[in-house]
Order: sequence, then structure tokens, then C-alpha cells
Amino acid sequence: MTNRLAATLFAAMAIATLMADGPGDTAVITNSGSTNAYGYTIRVTPDGKATVAMQARGAAPSAAKPFTVPSATITKFFADLAAARKANIAGVPCMKSVSFGSTTHVTWQGWQSPDLDCPPKDDVGTALVNDVEAIRKASGVSSTPLMH
Repeated sequence: MTNRLAATLFAAMAIATLMADGPGDTAVITNSGSTNAYGYTIRVTPDGKATVAMQARGAAPSAAKPFTVPSATITKFFADLAAARKANIAGVPCMKSVSFGSTTHVTWQGWQSPDLDCPPKDDVGTALVNDVEAIRKASGVSSTPLMH
């Protein structure tokens, strides 16, 4: 009986671990790109594993390239993301260039952030903007990925 209980507990822990890293915990950072710049999609999980794919407007995305986000950055990002979702942060609308204007959003657990390319309204929004910037840098995507 003890072996059966241990095996059941082990199986339950394995399932819980797999579910914790499942799609519900993946955050997706999406930048729309613009007329003159590529957009990108970054997918990150709480363990720091991530992928980035570039995409020109109207074209298929490139193959996703894996990278790793430093543990301190990923821990801060998911904590700030949870705080932003709980506070249901709002952005401040902003004017954008027709050629270079883009939008950046984070989608996580069914929630989507306001456009992070516009000024944040409060410290919670500022923290999320800074985290997204750090993850973008870790991915190797330049701040303005211009098309050639």
C-alpha cells in the first residue's frame, strides 16, 4: 500500500510540474512591426526558456529561435506581469509615426496589456515596460528591427 501511495503522489507531482510549464504560464510579447520595421513575437515561460520569431507585415513569421532569459529578469517579469494583470493597468494613448509606429502587447493567462509602446500611466506599467525591454534585449532583437 505504501508503494502504491508513493507512486500515486509521484505521478501527481509530475503532472503538476508539466501543467505549471504549460501554455497557461507562457507569456507572449507581440510587436506589430511597421511599414519600415519587422515585428516580432517572443514567447517566455517562468523557467526562462524563450523563443523569438521575426515577421514582416503580410509575410509568414521566421522560424522561432530559442534563447534564455536570465532568472532574475524572468522572476521580475512574471511578478510584474501578475501585478499589472491584477491592477488591470491602462495605457495612455499616444501619437505614432505612420512609417515607424508599432504596438507592443503582452498576453498572459487570457489577459492582454495595453500598448506598451505608449507611455505607461503608473509605476506598475513602467515596471512591465522595463521588463519587456530587458527580454527583447536578451532575445537579440534590436530596438528598431529595420527591414532591408
